[in-house]
Amino acid sequence: MKMNHLLKNHWWIILLGIIGLIFITFILGNIQMNRKISRETEMLMETTEKHEPSTIEEKELAGLPEPVQKWLRTSGVIGKERIRSIRISQRGEMKLDPKQDKWLKPEAELYVRVDEPGYLWHVDLPMIPLLNVKGRDLFHEGEGVMEIRIGSLIPVVNEKSNDKLNESSLHRFLLEMPWYPTAALEDYMTWEAVDDHSAKGILTYKGITVDAMFYFGGDGRLLRQETLRFKENNEEAERLPCIGEVKGYKEFNGFNIPNRYNVTWMMDGEPFTWYKLENYAIDII
Repeated sequence: MKMNHLLKNHWWIILLGIIGLIFITFILGNIQMNRKISRETEMLMETTEKHEPSTIEEKELAGLPEPVQKWLRTSGVIGKERIRSIRISQRGEMKLDPKQDKWLKPEAELYVRVDEPGYLWHVDLPMIPLLNVKGRDLFHEGEGVMEIRIGSLIPVVNEKSNDKLNESSLHRFLLEMPWYPTAALEDYMTWEAVDDHSAKGILTYKGITVDAMFYFGGDGRLLRQETLRFKENNEEAERLPCIGEVKGYKEFNGFNIPNRYNVTWMMDGEPFTWYKLENYAIDII
């Protein structure tokens, strides 16, 4: 009887206590997730080799397909130091399913190692009222990791390194190369001429080889890229056409870099544009 009386008269205090505990739990989960991201950022960047500044000269473009040379000149790489690492701040619109009506509004940070392909991308995605969904993609030493958590606590995706994930992660690095264009001159890249306005970029790293077609305009700017890439990582997954379309340019750190970019998958013959992003800040670090 005493317990019943307590519950009846003080239920609101108990409810507030439960809500408070849930709130604290999610705060702790967010702190834990942010610490993990900080550790991974340090891990990704700490192995950056110290090089004497290497300024790119015109002669380094010799032998590349003509449209690639023109793109690199237009991007402003001549006379610039090679990018070793970079931080990109992003915002935009995202759909996780073709049937989804409403565009989500993500905020993301991307850290990239350019001397050796690697990156850490973490995103805050407002999907649930009062609770953000937090995701991270890590590619380091040729291995990919993908994680998505509700409120930084409840895991809904937690994929570790496997052949398909690793290949897809390296494909992502290749497709995002125009944001750090000096990577086109690194030893892991080779280029094949196709015609006056396109070329194939081939990237080999840690035993993985991926490629993509790059299409350029008459002014030398990149217009779009196309490749076959794994969207899923399960046993039944097959490579699907993946298309990157440049929607705008902006100057960052003296480089002319795409700042608006759409990513589209072809699914059952139909285009599904899942991410319309804006690079609004780029820092060479």
